[in-house]
Amino acid sequence: MPAALQKPRTLINVEMDERTVLFPDGKFLSHISVFEEDGRVRLEAVFLFNESRQPADIATLDVEDARELARAVMDGVFQGRTQHVLSDAAKVALIFNPNGFILRFGEGAALRELFIASPAIIRLAQGLLRMVDRLSAAPAH
Repeated sequence: MPAALQKPRTLINVEMDERTVLFPDGKFLSHISVFEEDGRVRLEAVFLFNESRQPADIATLDVEDARELARAVMDGVFQGRTQHVLSDAAKVALIFNPNGFILRFGEGAALRELFIASPAIIRLAQGLLRMVDRLSAAPAH
């Protein structure tokens, strides 16, 4: 498709706080970028430091899995308990702790753990739902 006819890429930068850390790399985040890639929702870290040049990938989710993750986040915040999003394509655990949450994406060598506090995780859910809404919209004429 010619560049002039492609849908403009929407990037949603979700602000984090000083308690947001991505493991296994142990990098603090200032933001999480939420954007569309090949019809899926992609999450990438914006690190405060990354001299080791570690990849910024957090996760890539199908639209419905992204919607379910946002719902699980809100359930976890309001109910104060651990939640899971499991599908053929996604394995995400939202682990509740009194001081915040741990989002576990994937498993084994591909495991990414995001330590995140309540205000920031609600902003992440909002960013996910904004992107899901955009990707679910009927095409314009």
